[in-house]
Amino acid sequence: MKEIRNILLALDGKYQRQALIAQVAAVAESRGARVTLLSVLESPPSRQEVGMASSELQQLMTEERAERLQAIASELEQHGVQVTVKVVQGKAFMEIIREALKGKYDLVMKPAESESSVRSMLFGSTDMQLLRMCPAPVWVIKPTHHPQVSKIMIAVDLLPLDEEKTALADTVMQWGKIIARLAGVQLDVLHIWDLYGETTLRGRTVLADTIDNLVRNEEQRHRQWLDESLSKNGLAPEKVRIHFYKGEAKELIPVIANQMETDLLIMGTVGRTGIPGFFIGNTADSVLQQVDCSVLAIKPEGFVTPVKVD
Repeated sequence: MKEIRNILLALDGKYQRQALIAQVAAVAESRGARVTLLSVLESPPSRQEVGMASSELQQLMTEERAERLQAIASELEQHGVQVTVKVVQGKAFMEIIREALKGKYDLVMKPAESESSVRSMLFGSTDMQLLRMCPAPVWVIKPTHHPQVSKIMIAVDLLPLDEEKTALADTVMQWGKIIARLAGVQLDVLHIWDLYGETTLRGRTVLADTIDNLVRNEEQRHRQWLDESLSKNGLAPEKVRIHFYKGEAKELIPVIANQMETDLLIMGTVGRTGIPGFFIGNTADSVLQQVDCSVLAIKPEGFVTPVKVD
């Protein structure tokens, strides 16, 4: 996988400043990465009395936002991190993606928009748009007072005959290995499997013993695929915690992640590559709307965002 040398940190709204700075600094400092702080101002309304020229007000708001970013930049620089500050105007998710494209960033980080304890409200609309459409890996950070990430889980989808899924699973594992090593914690590896069409088969005249054999064979295949994938990516089974479940991924991943009080879930968001407008798969989209933790979402190689650089 690519080195993490260039990080984009998008900052708007409320966030736990010290915990956020600690997490970003830890990643940047350990990888020797530079950080760009980006804030997006909404475009002014076309018709509104504001007591001064809209251009003058916009300039004042830009300067005010830049001052806030500079204060954060100063704290990051104390950790030895090289920082650049940018303030732009437009639609938040589109400008963040455009900057990600122009700057060829290795990682986009952003505090989650909502501080609500309601799981479905953890990620705001900008967060979800980035998770769906930004081609770079996106790490959306849940508001927390604790700077340390102590529980990291990767969710991997394995299908050896599908080259795209295999490559994405490898990338997810590599990210998991790097972040877990950085945090000094053991990595949790989650794999959900099922037998395609099992419910339909059991409702037909197929013998139960035959279906049970198919299920056992499918389980053995998935265990073998997982062992081979872990070995290929330098993750010794005895050095990770493996969670192997039968069921539907979109239902079980958020349940298990929440039950284990996971701090960071790393997962692939498989969509159609090379076709603008095909964002992420239904499973990933469903999981993202249910989890109660920070998420690092990885797109497959060749993912094409519909957002264009002007």
